[in-house]
Amino acid sequence: MVILSLVNELLCALCWGITIRLILVRHLHSESRAILFNAFAFILMLINLIIILPAFAFLIMNMPAKTFSWLAALVVATLDALSTFNLILFCVYSHYTRMLKCPSTVHAFLVLGAAVRHGQVPPVLATRLDKVVTCWKKHQSAKIIVSGGKVQKEKISEADAMAAYLINQGIPTLKIIRETRARNTWQNLTFTSQLINPHASVVVVTSDFHVLRAKTYAKRLGLQWSFVGSKTPWQYCPLTFIRDYLGLIRDHRWLAGSIFILLLLLEFSLI
Repeated sequence: MVILSLVNELLCALCWGITIRLILVRHLHSESRAILFNAFAFILMLINLIIILPAFAFLIMNMPAKTFSWLAALVVATLDALSTFNLILFCVYSHYTRMLKCPSTVHAFLVLGAAVRHGQVPPVLATRLDKVVTCWKKHQSAKIIVSGGKVQKEKISEADAMAAYLINQGIPTLKIIRETRARNTWQNLTFTSQLINPHASVVVVTSDFHVLRAKTYAKRLGLQWSFVGSKTPWQYCPLTFIRDYLGLIRDHRWLAGSIFILLLLLEFSLI
């Protein structure tokens, strides 16, 4: 039983560790490789959900209580269960953001940038732009701000690539404002807020998985903006969702750590 517990803990560490390693590979050179990495991450998380977590439950109920092996299994199982459960909640909320509606009055739409490839808009970013086109058609007096600078040694900025895409979709050039300095979400929001009236009604359009983190940053900056999520292509969902989920944990690591410790203390008090 002790060996089985150690094997299960190792498998748990491998599932999360390999997934995080896949997330850190930011410069994928082909769409097929990106899809392969996402499929692999999905399989790892599925193994964790249907095999590793039930195995932990079985081990904790059948191992001698209060032994070192039992306590180790309880700690790892608690961390794994908490992380997995919150990831599921994060996915549910992210899907909900697709249904959010724009307010009745919109002065500007802000599209948050993402890395472009050889000057071309990748599929995930394209869905954000398609979403803003749909929203803009109902609020054609509004401006569309595209935010994103040059990253990853690209020759043109994310904003320029997004503007070209929107123009091809029939958006008038005069309706597009380019913010070309931002290199991350915090800068997207900060630099854009300097371009517009602070009392303007702004709707931020970004990917569903990205809404919660962007919304958190906006709140920190004191920006009372609305948010709308675009649907992420299914083949890119696993890594993008897990990446932003882990980013939220990193940003709120003290809160996450406190919840984990309190949950452990509660479990120990019930032994």
